[in-house]
Parts: sequence; structure tokens; C-alpha cells
Amino acid sequence: MNALPLIIGVGAALGAYLLTMGIIASRAADATTLARERLARQEVGLGQSAVALQLEKPLVDRLFGPMRRWLDRQMMRMTPEAQAANFRRQLDFVGNPLNIDPAGLQTLRIAAAAAVGAIGTAIGMFIGTPFAIGLALVLGVAVGFYVPVVWLDQLVRERRTELEASLPNALDVVAISMEAGLGLDRALEQLVRHQDDSLTLLVARALREIQLGRPRADALVEMAEATGIDDFTSLVRGILYAERTGVPIARTIAAHAAQMRVKRRLKIRTEAARASLKILIPTVGCVFPTLWLILLGPALLVVLTLGH
Repeated sequence: MNALPLIIGVGAALGAYLLTMGIIASRAADATTLARERLARQEVGLGQSAVALQLEKPLVDRLFGPMRRWLDRQMMRMTPEAQAANFRRQLDFVGNPLNIDPAGLQTLRIAAAAAVGAIGTAIGMFIGTPFAIGLALVLGVAVGFYVPVVWLDQLVRERRTELEASLPNALDVVAISMEAGLGLDRALEQLVRHQDDSLTLLVARALREIQLGRPRADALVEMAEATGIDDFTSLVRGILYAERTGVPIARTIAAHAAQMRVKRRLKIRTEAARASLKILIPTVGCVFPTLWLILLGPALLVVLTLGH
């Protein structure tokens, strides 16, 4: 059997993988490296020449940096603004685990499409028919192109689930702190100081923006809308309304925490009720046929023996 299709497919997949890893690695620079790059562009040498600063960069950055910047420009031209804004919002929300921007995500999608498409083409060529080759190529490109987006959506769903689980307890901490005499900002600082999860990361970012002079209402509303959780958005709007009307904010927060616990309890009961239906499918498909085989198998053997 000709091994050339497999070699071509593996080579294309390896090339796409190296391209993607090079782009990701070239972005994984620490704050010191980024500062040195900016100073070098401004011809501020920090006691060194621009060439020396360039040579201090990692080899991967020097090799893939120019190509990555060219790809960034091409990807930004190809990506609609609304889609790029949505990708940026999702990446910021999940903490950007690969340290990429929307252009990098588009590059990752194209590289994955090329890699999976090449593997699919190699598999189709082993089958041997033109239809199988074309179908494997189309399916491979489609799957590879959408896998990064599906992965990002999955991270967003997991982060929202984590936020919904931790929000009631966090609200209790804020409410107790405010009942003890602290203001809203100080209560949020206490929350950040005593808890370490995805929710406190969002709160800490909002507090930094407030300390830098951004209006508190804008920072809190943007923080809530970035999560995509309706209860969180209604909570922030309720806090701002209570602040304008003079209603005690601690009472508003405690009421929202109790309401969210009720919703979470109802959601758990609903999932528990659905569990019986989910168990029914494997029970009917796997357990019952096995029982029928055990119970009716000997009788069937007897009938077949008597028939002969």
C-alpha cells in the first residue's frame, strides 16, 4: 500500500501544529520582555543596543515573530468586527488560557482546519474512492475550523457555571461586610481578599478600573454584562438602583442571594427529575437485551436442539 498519502497528511498536520505553537509561543512574553520591546522601538537602550535586546528574545519569537505579525494583519482583515469583538470578550472572560487575541484565534482555526483536513484527505486516499477523499477533506476542514470555537464556548459555559455556583456565597460575604459598616467598595475588597476564584478575578478587575477613575456604575455594569449571567446583571442594576434611591444596599444584596439560592435549588431538582429519563435510555438499550439473552438464551438453545 502506498504510504505517500499518510506521509503528506502527517507532514501537513505537523506543519500546522508547529505554526500554531510558534504563534502561541511568540505571544507568551512576560511584562519585562514587552517593556524592553517598547523601549527598543523608542531607541531607549536600557544600557544595551536594539540588536542586543533583539538577541535576548527567545529563538521561537525571533523566528515566528515577523510571520505572526503578518498573519495578525491578514486575520484582522478577514475577521468581521462583530466576530472579533465577541472572540475578544470570550477570551477575556475565560482568562485567555493560550494568551492569544482574536487574530490568533482565527489563525488557530485555520491551522486546525489544515491539519484535520490533511489527515482526512490521507484517510480518504487510503479508502481509494474520489468521493471518500472529497468527503473526508470537507469533513476534516469543517471539524478543524470549528473545534477551537467549540472549545472556547465550552470554556465560557464552564466559567459561567462556576460563577453561578460561587455568586450566592460571595454576596453573603459582601452583605455581611456592609452590615458591619463597610461601604460597597470596601466590601468588595474584602471579598477579593478572602476568596480566590473566577468571580473575585472579575471583581478585582472592576475595582482596579474604579481606582483608576472609571465611574463605578460603568465598571460594575460592564463586569456583569461580560459574564452573560442574567442574575448577575439584575443584581448589579439592583445595587445601582438602591444606591440612587437610598435603599440599604446590604438588604438588596441579601435578597438577591436568597433568590439565587432558590433558583439553584429548583435547577438541581429539575436536573434530578431529568436523571431518571437519562438513565432510561442505557437501561433499555443495554440492560434489557442482556436480561433477555440470559433468560431466553437457554430456552432458545433447547428449541433449536429439538428442531434439529
